[in-house]
Amino acid sequence: MRRYLEPYPEVVQLAERAIRAEGIEPRRTPIRGGTDGSRLSEMGLPTPNIFTGGNEYHSRREWASVQDMAAAAATIVRLAEAWTDR
Repeated sequence: MRRYLEPYPEVVQLAERAIRAEGIEPRRTPIRGGTDGSRLSEMGLPTPNIFTGGNEYHSRREWASVQDMAAAAATIVRLAEAWTDR
């Protein structure tokens, strides 16, 4: 995904700003693809993956925290606000 996002640094910068606004320190973790974000980016819409509140994906112990899901939803609202303020 890096090659699709690098030409548009503001996309990741705004996402990180929205995450920090929720009191969370963003972590950039490489993934191998297969996400909606990677597919959308490949199709021309630069889309970084943002956390959803889930943990231990695709394992028998996959789970999601209500608090983390709420933080993810609030982050998306902040991100939408940041894009409208540009």
